[in-house]
Amino acid sequence: MGDLNKQFTVENIEQTLHHFYHNAESQAQANQFLILAQCSPEAWQFAWDLLHPSKPSEVQFFGANTLHLKISKQWDELPPDHYGPLRDRLLAALFTYTCGPKVILTRLCIAMSSFIIQTITEFWPTAVTDLTSAFQPQNIPNASPQQIAHVLLELLTILSEEFQTTHLNAARAAKVKNALRSSLDLVMDLVQSVLSKTSAPADLCEMSLKCYSSWALLGPAILEYKSLLLLTFDSVYRDEVSQTALETLSNIANHPESSKYPTFILEMIDHISNFDVLLKRSSQEYDVDKCNSIYGLIIAVSENHCQLLLNTVLDKPEKKDTILKIIGFILQCSSTPGQYPIDEICSEQAFGFWYTLQDAIVSHQRFESLLLIFHSIFQSLLDAYLVKLRYPPECDYKQWKSDEKESFRCYRQDIGDSIMYCYNILRHAALANLMAHLQIATTVAISNPSQWQYLEACLFAFKEISESVAINESQFIPAFIDHLKNIPLQHIRIISSAMEAIGAFAEWINVHPEVLGCVIPLLLMGLQNAEVAVSATFALKDITRDCYSSMRPFAEQILCACLESLKGNVLKSREKVRVMATVGRVLSIMPYSFIMEYLELLLPSVFDQLQQHFCSKEISANSAIIIVFNLRLLSMLFSTLDTHYQKESTEDDSETESNQIRESNLKLPQPSLCVLEKLLAIFTSIGNDWDVNEQIAEGLCDALKRAISMLSESCKPFLPTMLNLLLHLYKQSPHQSVLDMTKQFLILFLNNEDVKPALSDFFAKICDHTIQLSMKDFRESTNVIESFLQVLEQIIKRAIVFFKVEAVNPLVLFQFGVAALNLPEKPTVKAASGFLAEFITHSREVPNMLNVVNSQGEMLIRQVMKVIGGDSPRSIVEYMPDILMAFNKKYFDNLCRWLVPFTQEDGFPSPKVNQRQKEEFARQVLKERTNKRRLKETVTEFSLLCRGLIGTEYAAQSYQSLS
Repeated sequence: MGDLNKQFTVENIEQTLHHFYHNAESQAQANQFLILAQCSPEAWQFAWDLLHPSKPSEVQFFGANTLHLKISKQWDELPPDHYGPLRDRLLAALFTYTCGPKVILTRLCIAMSSFIIQTITEFWPTAVTDLTSAFQPQNIPNASPQQIAHVLLELLTILSEEFQTTHLNAARAAKVKNALRSSLDLVMDLVQSVLSKTSAPADLCEMSLKCYSSWALLGPAILEYKSLLLLTFDSVYRDEVSQTALETLSNIANHPESSKYPTFILEMIDHISNFDVLLKRSSQEYDVDKCNSIYGLIIAVSENHCQLLLNTVLDKPEKKDTILKIIGFILQCSSTPGQYPIDEICSEQAFGFWYTLQDAIVSHQRFESLLLIFHSIFQSLLDAYLVKLRYPPECDYKQWKSDEKESFRCYRQDIGDSIMYCYNILRHAALANLMAHLQIATTVAISNPSQWQYLEACLFAFKEISESVAINESQFIPAFIDHLKNIPLQHIRIISSAMEAIGAFAEWINVHPEVLGCVIPLLLMGLQNAEVAVSATFALKDITRDCYSSMRPFAEQILCACLESLKGNVLKSREKVRVMATVGRVLSIMPYSFIMEYLELLLPSVFDQLQQHFCSKEISANSAIIIVFNLRLLSMLFSTLDTHYQKESTEDDSETESNQIRESNLKLPQPSLCVLEKLLAIFTSIGNDWDVNEQIAEGLCDALKRAISMLSESCKPFLPTMLNLLLHLYKQSPHQSVLDMTKQFLILFLNNEDVKPALSDFFAKICDHTIQLSMKDFRESTNVIESFLQVLEQIIKRAIVFFKVEAVNPLVLFQFGVAALNLPEKPTVKAASGFLAEFITHSREVPNMLNVVNSQGEMLIRQVMKVIGGDSPRSIVEYMPDILMAFNKKYFDNLCRWLVPFTQEDGFPSPKVNQRQKEEFARQVLKERTNKRRLKETVTEFSLLCRGLIGTEYAAQSYQSLS
């Protein structure tokens, strides 16, 4: 491949295209040269030479593509006196390629469409009319009338599509749209003239339908062409164009303003109601695509116009049967026979509609009348979903691929949501229905253990409605819970679903604690089986969280089973951590002496393993896993063991045993203090001579964080030990978790004078170490820098007193933040901007910080201007207004002075802006002292100007993101 600086001649471009398509090694360099060629002014000329019919097809394609790029992206290069010749050449090229090749013709249509969009408001307002007149057989003798009509329709279709994807400012877009709309009658007449001819070729009819669909995007006026609507429905019954006709009707039904034409929509619905024969035939012929398209249209119309359907049912009795028939089609879609996703994928289309329908019904003013009308439909939907939910036979399921299993899992969850919608409509009737199904399914499963799928589906359905069932429901849910003891537990999925349902009804069980005797034994049994342990541990965690005050009669039974499972090998690590949550919550309601005795049984193995594996100077991968697991156990215990818990308002205030235990425990220290003491003793015994990795640091910090959150100031005696431990962790493995702990300690003990010196010293050492570490390789330390700056921002906001400490140097921290603005990572720059903005905002509270801003402010402004001017990626410019706004509010006079030098310095912050533009930018910045949004717009516009991007597609997107 040759030099990138060679001339953009036809010969060089052809040679480079050959390399691009046939030489993989030089493809990247060839591509770079071709991009430069397309952007060059010479492209306006060589594009036509490349388009010559004698050239290879890839060369012609590049020529056509170049024309489109020049017209759409670099239109400003073309003088107005060239518009006419360019139009004529484009039209001549379209005539030349009317018979193909198709790929070149399409690119030329796109180029012509871009030309029309650029010129239709001023230079060529009669574009559509002129094109219609030009594409006549006498002008293109080398093509047949059908070919000519096809090209014209394709060009018009692409014109509308190109307008939708071209980035124009709002005013310009409105003008172009209006200009195109003025030709709507002409275009629709052309479409109708084709569709009305029964002898018209299928490909021409298809192109007409696509044109109709495309122009529908230009505005709602197209919905007034009812004769065209009838022709489109007729096309649905023509096999060759049926799919396109259905897609066209869907696009029209989805039009954002179609709701303004209720008569039109109801007319569509009348026609759609006759689709039963079409649906039946498509189903019998196993035409899955046709079925999907038909249902897609029905669902689009019904979902987008749900309120219209409901009002019509109520106000127009003569239309009621038609509307219900349409909804019956959607019910039929949801009930599509076969196993998803193996035999069918059609049924998933309807999920959104059922949500929209139930939401529209329950929020309707006459919802009671609607409930009567739609009751049977939702009953049928519930019955259908209890079938669609079911797993296939196990021998089949084992053959499924992993992505098929995942699709089915997601599908079941969507059905679960829809079952909840059914409940929102049916209420007690849904519960009665599900109980009836459950009883039948239980009988089936008992008589034939291989037929477990029906029962599992019923249990799944009960779980899904749990959030919607009122906690005072007293007829069906007690019967459901009681029925659980009757279900056969011979299949793992039945057991798992039963446990998940129990966990889901935890809030209801809290109000009906009498059922705990039924469910606790089942859940504890699950701890003994690895296959159902996930469901059992989640359910126990939920039950013990929500039924706090009712656990006492079962506490010892639960704790005994948990201790056995924690010491055994049945459960995986994650399950054991969840069991520890159950242990913590249940222990919290036990007498203090019992808690301490239980912990003596539970924790020695945990501490022994930590001691054993921490002692090694080099911790192996296996030891690290064991250490992290045991730290997670302790972390969960710290977060759930709380003997000073707040009593629930519904709890009986009488002198019950539970209340007596609680009152007694409140007088004693939290048991977690003893746990924390033993944990810290391990690190005291081994000193700092142990290996730290990121996972261990994170696990230890998480345990300490949860302990501190629970114990609050009562952990103060252990503060020196914890600070030493954290400092060792941070020096060995700088990690966000240590920085988070730093923030937590400083804020928690902010007003505690006893420990403030130790905390101040700790904070200063963390700052020093972070800066030393980052300076070794600033570019590679972005994660630590980001976390550190976020912590500094929070400390300034909530504990600024630590910035007054002599050992903490605000100047160094400020310069550190300024240096971080140079980094390319967006999150890091965001953190730096946030810290600097807070530093500036609060600096007047601390003399040393005030001195820093006065002495370093101009340097920061210069760095901000470099970022805005193009020294940094465009994506991080959005954070610079935070700094400018802080200066504007707190240092307005200084900012006025600091902005002057940059306006007078040639080429700064970019050679693409002149002094007048810089002065205007400075004026706009100084003007905005409260409106951050307007300041962001000012900064964004100036940054685009500095980068030479004003008027480009990127600029349009940037402005759009601010909207």
